[in-house]
Amino acid sequence: MAVLTVRRIRRLGVLDLSVLDEVGTDPRATLPSLAIAGSSMMMLGLGGWLWWLTSGLGDTGTVLMKTVFIGALFSLALWLVWLVVVYVVLQRITHTTINVERLVRAAGMATAPLTIGLLMVIPGISFGIGLVALGAWALTTQAAIERATGLTGRPVVIANTAGFAVWALAMSLLATSTSQIAPGPFLAESIWEAVTTFDYYSEVVLGS
Repeated sequence: MAVLTVRRIRRLGVLDLSVLDEVGTDPRATLPSLAIAGSSMMMLGLGGWLWWLTSGLGDTGTVLMKTVFIGALFSLALWLVWLVVVYVVLQRITHTTINVERLVRAAGMATAPLTIGLLMVIPGISFGIGLVALGAWALTTQAAIERATGLTGRPVVIANTAGFAVWALAMSLLATSTSQIAPGPFLAESIWEAVTTFDYYSEVVLGS
């Protein structure tokens, strides 16, 4: 099964989206798909940490634990919330019976593009790479939902956008100046909050 899973990831890498149909209808692919989801989110977190490391920012050990391990767990949990949102929205809009396991399997395989986030180690374009990884993930998830449910068009766009919005907003809330529990490009938000908080304190509180 491991060899088959690697082959499927490679096929997805060359945009063979039929692999999403294949995974969705294969009951044996449930655990591998969840494993792909978890490891892909860890890779996104690792890419963000490599950016943090090469940028010369401090406390690298703590940030590694927060963003790669704890952040990946939060990300995985919120990804499942994303799928719940998709399920609820599609049910309300289309009143269609949705095979949850098929949706989870296909969407799990669709997280593979997050591994692009490892390239955040490249200076100068790190944040852009992180955004590309997230964008590619959202697009492949769109395809996964369509193939797992047999639905297309506006309902799927609305459901996927709503689910992604919940995930992204929650990740944004987790990325603070003191707690970098968010993967990939969200680490940049923690730096931004630290800078803006410092500026606010300096200008408003100290009056300097």
